[in-house]
Amino acid sequence: MRTKWIFLFLLVFFIFSATACRTTENRRAEITCRPISASPSSAVEGGAITVAWDPNKEPGLAGYRVYYGTIAGSYNSCVDVGNPPKSSSGLIEYTLTPLDKGKKYYIAVIAYDKNKDTSGFSSEVSDVAK
Repeated sequence: MRTKWIFLFLLVFFIFSATACRTTENRRAEITCRPISASPSSAVEGGAITVAWDPNKEPGLAGYRVYYGTIAGSYNSCVDVGNPPKSSSGLIEYTLTPLDKGKKYYIAVIAYDKNKDTSGFSSEVSDVAK
């Protein structure tokens, strides 16, 4: 009997996880990515968060999009950062600005190729805008 409940729990957990993941992936198409040159003016006090990631090594890489929001797994903003050069550490870095200083943001990155095909979301990271 106990095994039956564990199986049921795992099944419900799997369905919930798959639905949440699919929802995030589907919503990605609804979010308009602003170009790196366009800055929103709604942030309070101009906070910032710098994110860094390993470069994608796939051939045909055209750039990256940085998705972010104030709720884990739910991104309402996006910046198309193109394909910036690697930093001296060998990572790709981008500073999100302006953000609401003191507010926690959740961030994920996708890569896209010249055909506009995209990767899935990276692992999510979070930080407080400073």
